[in-house]
Amino acid sequence: MESNSQNLESTNFDQLDPVRDYYSMTKEKLGNVYIFNHVTFDNRTLVPRYASIKDCKDIEEVFQNLKFNVKTYNDLSYKKILKKLTKIAKMDYSRFDCLVIFVLTHGQNGKIYARDVTYYPDIYWKSFSNKPSFMYKPKLIFIQDSRGDETDDETDYYHYIRIPPPVLKERFTPISYTIPDVPDVLLMYSCYDVSKRNHSDADCLVIAVLTHGSTGKIHARDNEY
Repeated sequence: MESNSQNLESTNFDQLDPVRDYYSMTKEKLGNVYIFNHVTFDNRTLVPRYASIKDCKDIEEVFQNLKFNVKTYNDLSYKKILKKLTKIAKMDYSRFDCLVIFVLTHGQNGKIYARDVTYYPDIYWKSFSNKPSFMYKPKLIFIQDSRGDETDDETDYYHYIRIPPPVLKERFTPISYTIPDVPDVLLMYSCYDVSKRNHSDADCLVIAVLTHGSTGKIHARDNEY
């Protein structure tokens, strides 16, 4: 906590622009992509997610072509996930413009699965709370959590979490910025309470993020939109 406070004190907030229309994307390497992929689980009642092996290869190929560094972690326990996120959050991110995280796993009742236990996914954005090196840099988090072996015939949508935008708080002297714990986050779930899993194909969310149709539109397995 003490070192984090020192980092905040050393940050030049005059150089941080809270009101703007775009993010800087000028670094030689735009950023890092971290894939937390889960294929098999200690809980043997969970269906192995073999199709996500292809998802990882597709993510790696696309983002490497976009000038990102890509690192994949397979079948980590919850404790090891926390350890990796803590290490990432301590990085000097001044050399990069963007952070991307993919989580490919099973989910249930608002939680997602590590190899050994279920946990709430908020660790993926709260880990970057009040980290000066990540301020005003987009943090893109994609959570594809196929929910067991059920189909997606239901119409109930997964409850999504709103991340509040940065708030500008003006005073006469001086101007003071109120910065939320985790600004500049795009959080995307696979939406349905029961996500479709085709055991011989990739996840719809991953396909939608990575691919383009002939007209330049993103597409699912069968239809452009």
